Amino acid sequence: MKFPALISLIMSPIHCIFGLHIVRRGVIFIDLAVAQMAALGMAIGLARGYDIQSTQTYYLALGFAMGTALLIALTRFRLGRVPHEAIIGIIFVMASALGIIVLENTEHGVEELKEILSGSILLVQPSDVSHTAIIYSCILAVALLMWQPTAAVSLNEPDGPTGTKRILVDFVFYALLAFVVASSVKIAGVLVVFSWLVMPPVCAFLWLTKMKHAVALALPLALIGSMAGLWLSYKKDWPTGPAIVVVLGALVTLFYVVKLLTPVGKTDPVAPA
Repeated sequence: MKFPALISLIMSPIHCIFGLHIVRRGVIFIDLAVAQMAALGMAIGLARGYDIQSTQTYYLALGFAMGTALLIALTRFRLGRVPHEAIIGIIFVMASALGIIVLENTEHGVEELKEILSGSILLVQPSDVSHTAIIYSCILAVALLMWQPTAAVSLNEPDGPTGTKRILVDFVFYALLAFVVASSVKIAGVLVVFSWLVMPPVCAFLWLTKMKHAVALALPLALIGSMAGLWLSYKKDWPTGPAIVVVLGALVTLFYVVKLLTPVGKTDPVAPA
């Protein structure tokens, strides 16, 4: 379990950083849509005979994820009365349906679909750990440099970026998210990626209002949930990906119940970053 634990320690914090913005923007399913489009790219790669860990499959997943990021960035402020979440939901459903259709014609379609959803984190190799650490370090550096303008957009601050600059900030954010998701889905699976992005930030925002404070709580929760899920998987012989999801979901439930029992006041929806 050494290398699965290391890869989880590397991947879960960066997902939390993006997830804080996603939860604050109220577009919860955007990460799921991007992840599912990356999964569709992987399915097409598998249908063409490429291995799930191959370079060809990775670039297909990345291309589909990047295309989705561009589409979401361009449509966010141009939908009139149609909620942006509706477009995101349509993307997710279409990607899911097309993935099933594509894999239906492969030799091991059901098993391959299960692997895309649940991931294969137990099969991680040392080279995967080092490669992922380098890529995610670069993404983290850019994300931190873009933190203030991205937070201004996420919080709808009046003095934040506007017009073309706002669309550009949005696209950079979603493009980085697409890169992270495309890199993660082939290792951790769609379910774990969604859980890393959403569940720890939800726990944090149940109690905290400022994003910089929420980071300090969400990151440790992601690490604790991941390690506890791996431990349960090892002890109980559970599938690793679903075990991580269940533990993170239990944390959300615990934080919500405690919040209900001990109210600490109203949450400020526009607290500064």
